[in-house]
Amino acid sequence: MRRTLKIAAFAACLLGTCAQFVLAQSDPIVDSSHISVINPTRKTLGTLHSTAPATINSSQSVSPALPLWQYTVVSPRDGKPYSGSMVGGNPFNRGARTTNVNVVLIPLRIMFTGTTRNFDPTSPDPGCLGAGNTALRLTQQSPLLTTSPNLTMNGVNVGTVTYPDGFQRANFWSSVSAVSPAYHMALNVTTEPVQTVSMANNLYSNGGTALFNGHSYCSTNSNTADNPPATGFVDINYMDPQLNTIIGNLNLNANQFPLFLMYGVVLTNGAPLPNFSCCVLGYHSTVSNSPTTAAPGQTYGIAEYDAGGIFGGVTDMSVLTHEFMEWVNDPSTVNLVPAWGNIGQVSGCQNNLEVGDPLSGTLAPGISMPNGMTYHPQEMAFYSWFLGGTPTGTGGKFASNGSFTAVAANCP
Repeated sequence: MRRTLKIAAFAACLLGTCAQFVLAQSDPIVDSSHISVINPTRKTLGTLHSTAPATINSSQSVSPALPLWQYTVVSPRDGKPYSGSMVGGNPFNRGARTTNVNVVLIPLRIMFTGTTRNFDPTSPDPGCLGAGNTALRLTQQSPLLTTSPNLTMNGVNVGTVTYPDGFQRANFWSSVSAVSPAYHMALNVTTEPVQTVSMANNLYSNGGTALFNGHSYCSTNSNTADNPPATGFVDINYMDPQLNTIIGNLNLNANQFPLFLMYGVVLTNGAPLPNFSCCVLGYHSTVSNSPTTAAPGQTYGIAEYDAGGIFGGVTDMSVLTHEFMEWVNDPSTVNLVPAWGNIGQVSGCQNNLEVGDPLSGTLAPGISMPNGMTYHPQEMAFYSWFLGGTPTGTGGKFASNGSFTAVAANCP
């Protein structure tokens, strides 16, 4: 199942065509390789139910693929049991341990045949990224994949950690702080050579790809003399099979998380023309047609490194953190929770544990790194916001930068 990050109530005119960038929830997309279990509808927020502590009954479980831990929780929001799995070690039982997680970073060069335009995260882009920088290098040096000293969430120092490690520590701080600093999710990161995806430039046809000149998108490495610089738009249903092919060609396995990196390109939900449907900035998914919480299959994700421009509330690593942390907290895409909604990128109701969706477009405080860059992760919702009960996260809050001070409202 594909979970998408879409963004954001923003109108722009591209080559004289006005395109609406719509804030939307993770709408189900059904194709030959993905099955949807969510059928959201637009409903009104309900009242907040009991805030009694949730009863957590968890056990350590390591699948043949990813290192996962299983949980079962009775949610005070509706009194029903919910089960799921997350990547890493169990924070509730024997939490004083480090779990190693394999991440494979894969830069994508997007080439439009019949033109001189391509979009390559391994190419320098001094006008947008600074001299000597590439989107790939800045991603490698970001807090997503490199440790940041004294990472703080809700005023609590969670350690010298990567952002994913720090977020999970903050997410379950009430349990892991007693064994601090022993509970960690260590990332074993490798980078593959750039992979090329080529497609026809169907600018004015009803094909699966399109290319526009983005008047305010900061990307100057598209190998074109066009002014302003170009932005690529690709149908998600064309791109997704290419990712699966690359995973196979690289002989990756389900113990690895392939994370595809785009630069200067966004995805559309269906053929970009004639009914322009934009924009998907990232998603995470699984190759399996029938994933379970215990066996998610070959998981993967894709996100853009954003140099800043036409999308409000999105910059540098924010999309990458959204997709990475949603993968960690819902690798199978079928971790169900009581329905919530009408918040963040979700219009209507949604019933899955996707930690980025409720706060899409909300940036957390900047993180300064040794390369001189200040990075901006997206703020994320904590586990206890979805399930209810006493907050498990730092500062007694329900989100990583304090935006939520109470559990999710029911969405009947």
